[in-house]
Amino acid sequence: MEPRLVELLAKQDIYEVIARYARAIDRLDENMLRGVFHAHSTHNHFYQGPSSDASRAATDEDPGDFVRFALQVLSTYSRTHHQLGNTLIELTGETTATAETYFTAFHRVRPIGDPLAGPEAYETEMDFFVAGRYIDRFECLAGEWKIAHRTGMTDWIRLEAPASRGTSGIDQSTIGQRAPDDLIYQFISV
Repeated sequence: MEPRLVELLAKQDIYEVIARYARAIDRLDENMLRGVFHAHSTHNHFYQGPSSDASRAATDEDPGDFVRFALQVLSTYSRTHHQLGNTLIELTGETTATAETYFTAFHRVRPIGDPLAGPEAYETEMDFFVAGRYIDRFECLAGEWKIAHRTGMTDWIRLEAPASRGTSGIDQSTIGQRAPDDLIYQFISV
């Protein structure tokens, strides 16, 4: 195959891993989220340690890996939305690459009194926004590109009381849900 075509296919595979990460995070899809990381992957984004090591035991001080940490934290929000922006991918070898992806993430924080609220809950729902960049080191092992290390760079954070009217009046079947209830799971193979 022509070298330029090989490069384009590798970049597309890498971008799809990044996009699957965003879907997995917002749908709280543990299997999909674990699938974007190599077994030896490490993480430094609100959590420092292994990215996806399901065999590692959780403790009161450490959930064991980023996947468990993220799912625990995000389950205390009633909804999230991770928007991907500019993505630059540079192949650094035949089986290695670096990607920088801008993101903006919205989180609706559950209030005190909600049984699923986290320890950082407020008296009312809050909107928590984070914007930054994912800086990923990718490796292609056995023909599959996955994240080997992720550092999340935070450019800004904003916390404010919600100003939206919510989702009343919207067809309930068109409101995003968590896995496996979201509409997308009727169309994809998992």
